[in-house]
Amino acid sequence: MAKRRITRRSVLKGGLAIAATPIVYAMLSDRLAAQGRPVTKVLDFNTAADVAKAEAEGEFTFYSHDSEPAIAGILEAFSKDFPKIKGKYVRAQTGTLYSRTIAERSANKFTADVIQFSELTTAADFQKRGGYQNYISPEAEHYSSEHMSDPPGNYFWVGVTFAGLSYNTEKVKPEDAPKGWKDITKPIWLNGTNVKMSNSGMQFVQWYELRKLYGDSFWSEFAKVRPRGFDSRAQQFERLAKGDDKLCVLAEYAGYLLVKAKGAPVEFVAPADGLPATPALCGIADKAPNPEASRLFMDWQMSTRGQNHQQTNQYLYYGSMRKGAPPMPGGWRLSDFKLLTPHKEMDKFTASREAFNKEWNTMLGL
Repeated sequence: MAKRRITRRSVLKGGLAIAATPIVYAMLSDRLAAQGRPVTKVLDFNTAADVAKAEAEGEFTFYSHDSEPAIAGILEAFSKDFPKIKGKYVRAQTGTLYSRTIAERSANKFTADVIQFSELTTAADFQKRGGYQNYISPEAEHYSSEHMSDPPGNYFWVGVTFAGLSYNTEKVKPEDAPKGWKDITKPIWLNGTNVKMSNSGMQFVQWYELRKLYGDSFWSEFAKVRPRGFDSRAQQFERLAKGDDKLCVLAEYAGYLLVKAKGAPVEFVAPADGLPATPALCGIADKAPNPEASRLFMDWQMSTRGQNHQQTNQYLYYGSMRKGAPPMPGGWRLSDFKLLTPHKEMDKFTASREAFNKEWNTMLGL
């Protein structure tokens, strides 16, 4: 279990717990009706997709930043509900995935059906480029306007992931174990820490939020311990479990739970100052080759059954934004944690991307 369980209920920053108003519901209802698509109930959720046509399409391609086991698990769960539809996927970190998607579209190659990014700025930019097909899901009424694109119908917050610190208990003495973010700059971690590469949306959020908390020099001080950068949390935690590294500085809680369950000598720390958090943002690509299967998958993702998978699958453990969602494993809800997110200052956050890339890549020797 986590070294420090947060029991107080903190107000989530950035409007993470704001409920949708009746006005928003009315707007969604009007937009849904304007689509001119009949709404039907399938299993235990509503859809405006033509299920028969979706099954005739027989497949769709999901572009996602998640790990391969996580993506495969999502598609497997969907296929159990709709066995006539096969999900394929393309996986890469958000920055790389976005570059690939833009390059494909520039070459008039449209292979993506549904796209999921881990960075708000990326999703917003893709929307500005007309990258999404606008589709109002009947399940959207269960979400706050804060957790959907503006206007709604381009993407929604399929879940929220957050990160703390994690260390190897066989390599770190109890008295040296980190208690908070300021501890990561101590000389004891020299050549023994890991982070993610600059193409990670979560890493960008952590850099931005901790810089706000501790000042512009915080990360330059951390650079002195010579951290190593990796593409995925699986690589980070594999090294941590083996003892190749002593400390994971961007320790996603889902990754920690996975290796902990396998008996790895690791511990998780939730700093009192807060945990960097980022939503996963899912939407249907414009000119999707399989539009009906894509709409059905989107509705499923927003439904209770789709959200339950997001919260309970061992490769995800994403907190759900759906109203009335059950607690995450361990009995916690997102509101039990103090989360750090740039949700309310996106312009300032976006403008700092170049500074982040430069500082981070220099620190990693790239």
